[in-house]
Amino acid sequence: MLAHARHLQRHCWRSQLSVSFPRLRPAAGEFEPIAPVPDPEFVQLITALRILLPEAGLTISTRESPFLREHLLALGVTWMSAGSKTEPGGYEAPEPEGEQFHIADERPAHVVAQRIRDLGYEAVWKDWDSSFNGVTTLH
Repeated sequence: MLAHARHLQRHCWRSQLSVSFPRLRPAAGEFEPIAPVPDPEFVQLITALRILLPEAGLTISTRESPFLREHLLALGVTWMSAGSKTEPGGYEAPEPEGEQFHIADERPAHVVAQRIRDLGYEAVWKDWDSSFNGVTTLH
């Protein structure tokens, strides 16, 4: 993965590189990961990629606990999801059922943003993308 990321940085230098870390979790249909990644190894992976890819965005999902997510900020995680729903229709249905996988951080987005500020970081909302106003431009 690192070799591919470095290739992209060299040959697609006008692009923004981002790496996401969605650990497999038990999911619908009684799916269980064969070899779950323990927290210490997960943290080591994120730390290594921050050192080796200093300009890349690093994304952590709501699959991780609030405790772990908050501590990963200090290691250079740059993007966090918040208020995520994994149930089909989860953003539309008042009480959706059947989550695809478990969400460990169920805090609403405004609570996560406030916690980020409390920890001394700036919470930035992505509301500037052209896709938010129905316009897509490619350069």
